[in-house]
Amino acid sequence: MSFPLGKLLELDVNKTQSPGGQDKVVLTRDGDFQFFPSAGLITVRQGDELDLESEDVFVPFGDGDVELTLKAVNQPGHPISLGSIFLRRDEANVGELSKRFEGGGALYGLKYKVLP
Repeated sequence: MSFPLGKLLELDVNKTQSPGGQDKVVLTRDGDFQFFPSAGLITVRQGDELDLESEDVFVPFGDGDVELTLKAVNQPGHPISLGSIFLRRDEANVGELSKRFEGGGALYGLKYKVLP
C-alpha cells in the first residue's frame, strides 16, 4: 500500500436522500472506482452509525490528495451524488478527523484518520 493511508472509522447517517429514511449507498474514490463495499450496496437508515474501523477500510493515496464521493443508488442504474470530500496528505498524524457529505438533500458524516 502507498503512504500516507486513509483509515475510515465511522459513517454517520444524519439525513438520508430518500424521504423514506433509508438509502442504498456506496463510497467511490477518484471518480467512479467503488471501494466500499467492494461489491454491491450498503443499506443504511437515518440515525445509523456504521463502524468502518472494524471493517478495516483503508484508502491508499496516490500522488496527491484523495477524493471520496458518497453515492445513493436507491434506483438501480441511477446513482445520485451525496457529496464529495478530500482526504489530504497533510492530515497525516493529526488524529481523528470528521468531514461531511452534503448533497441530494442528504447529510452524512465521515470520521477518519490519515496514517503516515
